[in-house]
Amino acid sequence: MSKRACDILEKPEHLDKPKFKQAKTDSLPLTQHETIKGFLTLAGSHITKAELQIKLANYHQDSPIKATVTSSVPYFLEQAQQAINYISLAMNRVEAFTVPSYKQATIELLEDMYQYVDRALHAFDYPNEALLFPYKVCHPKFFSPPLKQDLVIEFCIQDVYIACNIYALDYNFLKHGAKAGSDNQHSFVTYKDKPVMILEEVKTQTQSPTLTELKGTLKLVLEWCQTYKQMLLQIEV
Repeated sequence: MSKRACDILEKPEHLDKPKFKQAKTDSLPLTQHETIKGFLTLAGSHITKAELQIKLANYHQDSPIKATVTSSVPYFLEQAQQAINYISLAMNRVEAFTVPSYKQATIELLEDMYQYVDRALHAFDYPNEALLFPYKVCHPKFFSPPLKQDLVIEFCIQDVYIACNIYALDYNFLKHGAKAGSDNQHSFVTYKDKPVMILEEVKTQTQSPTLTELKGTLKLVLEWCQTYKQMLLQIEV
């Protein structure tokens, strides 16, 4: 039982941060009509490459914006690392388990594994607001060429998808006569401790085969833990 659990849980090892250069990769298209065209490469807990061409109706209409991510400064996906941490805890718990063992000890093992794997699975839900704009600052130097201060590009995981959110900002909206709450067409937020108006917001996503496979594997582990726990509970000692 323990060996089988380790075999299943070892599958996500390609998400391990120190090994992202050798990790299994997904090359994924990233498009949103005529607004976004490009692709990204997912390797473990990082986007190691991305090339985006962005055309926004209310922002620099003269020419498309080009933004790239390179392996020298990969984009870190915190949710993937959270999942890795929980999977590692589950694997460590299995490796520390001694066979043969008492019924209650085995049940406790299965319960702990279920808890860790369930948390790993939920790490791929849409991220906490603190990890997203406007609460998290987009660092322009993560992209090449560096983004202008009035443009935000962020990536995150949403279930089995890699999501890309783009925001065009106006820091000078007060000078233009606009006031927060007076414009029903735009949103106003505080970003970097400054009031800004969101000129345009574009969101798109692309499905990752690796995340899809991993989600399926983690669900199987949860079912496995539940099944064997029920079997043990029915055994009379």
